[in-house]
Amino acid sequence: MEGKQIIRITETIRFVSITLIVYWLYDFLINRGIGITETYYWIILGVLALMIGVLLIIILNNQTNIYEAHTRNVRRERRIYVSIILIFPALAMFLFGADYCTKFRPKWLNFSQSEYYKDSQDIDEIIESKNKSDQDTFFIEDTVSILEKYKKSTTLLQPRKSGHEISWKESKFGGYPNMESFTAYPKCNVCKSSLNFVFQIYKRDFPEFYFPSNTNIFQLFRCPSNKCRSSYTNSRSDHKMFHYYSEVECVQNKIFKKTGINLKDIEKEVPDCYLKPLKVFDYPYYDDYKEEDLAKLDDNFKFKLGNLQIEKYITKPDTKIGGYPNFIQESYYPKCKCGRIKEFLFQLSSDDRENRNIFDYSNPVNWSDHGIMIGDGGNIYYYICTNCGEKSIESYWDCS
Repeated sequence: MEGKQIIRITETIRFVSITLIVYWLYDFLINRGIGITETYYWIILGVLALMIGVLLIIILNNQTNIYEAHTRNVRRERRIYVSIILIFPALAMFLFGADYCTKFRPKWLNFSQSEYYKDSQDIDEIIESKNKSDQDTFFIEDTVSILEKYKKSTTLLQPRKSGHEISWKESKFGGYPNMESFTAYPKCNVCKSSLNFVFQIYKRDFPEFYFPSNTNIFQLFRCPSNKCRSSYTNSRSDHKMFHYYSEVECVQNKIFKKTGINLKDIEKEVPDCYLKPLKVFDYPYYDDYKEEDLAKLDDNFKFKLGNLQIEKYITKPDTKIGGYPNFIQESYYPKCKCGRIKEFLFQLSSDDRENRNIFDYSNPVNWSDHGIMIGDGGNIYYYICTNCGEKSIESYWDCS
């Protein structure tokens, strides 16, 4: 191969490689390494592999030949030149390859979600004391500054059983839902049983909730069958859940009959429950704090605040919109196909008791007015990538 051809090819490869390295630095340092989809990673890695292959062929085909002494120096210089050029695509290959493995490794993570949320609330009431020493003042300020970094606003839905039927035009749990956007009562796509309606919320009532454009209602349904195959094959929910977004006018509802329920082992339908929404502050699960912050809180609470950490500065266990998921087991934050960490959307809880000091273990349904028991007193967590929209919504459940 002629020297000019080698130079032309290698300079092109060097330019492309350096450009990709610069882009990687931008993506990693400025965009937090979340700007490339899995498909683009494969394309970039493929291009880099091709360029490295071309350079290796050039090196091999231009090895010094001991029988051609008069070209020895020229070939040696070519080999050194191409070898130096090889450093750039090799470096880019390593950076993008390592980044790919980091982003798209298995989804089971202990990941601090707090860095993806912005502080938007005023400082919560932390401690009330008329007599504070300088040491106590420092302690309080230190504790406040840590909690303030992590706290978020959340809306507790607080479903409470109603003595009468609640209109389909209202945000509510149970009863008969708004069916304006349906052509038939929805069924489980596995066992074909008519679904149990769980709850619906209107955008007018909960504007803080995620609603795609041209939608104004979110509805959640649940497969009633305890024997549905989806309960055993899908590890992400105890009963298969179905959610729907739509745009409704609340003019005239459609009345459908439930069909296909000839089963004995099924959950009861959710009774009519009105909502008592309450906005409060929410604090993260232990795993969501950075190590140094958790160590300070653990030390501070242990000697100063006692049970306040358990009673007040906790992750709220109720059915709620926004805030933090109230994990019972390990933290779980799924990754979207685009590489972003999905945001917590809402939580459906088994435990929505008005008085948490009263336990009725003989009848777990009494834990909540809505009567849904998820596993053994568990929760279902919903997540979304707001960049990718409704199609990215997924759920996960755990229990004690």
